[in-house]
Amino acid sequence: MAGTLHHMAVNSGNFEETVKFFQELFDMEVLKTNGEAPHRKLWFKQGIQVNEASEADAAGNIYDHIGIWVDDRERTLAKAHAMGCKAMDGKPAHWFLTPEGIVIELMV
Repeated sequence: MAGTLHHMAVNSGNFEETVKFFQELFDMEVLKTNGEAPHRKLWFKQGIQVNEASEADAAGNIYDHIGIWVDDRERTLAKAHAMGCKAMDGKPAHWFLTPEGIVIELMV
């Protein structure tokens, strides 16, 4: 039941500057964008997702979630729940919280 990092999502109170940072420092390429200010999202081909957030929200929690590729989503979910992970209200079944509160999205 191996997992591979699919993407890491971060919240940003300064969307343009965060996008510019990843582009200029790491030469990241935009894969897709979604939404309009103040709720924009951008995905880089290299696995970073940037979510626009108010400065207060971004300051409180810059991390949003980790997307992990798995071969068998149902088996992985069953094992996660057996290990104490919890479903998230308002999210699809393939999203859950670890016992420590880390938000995971399972990708297939």
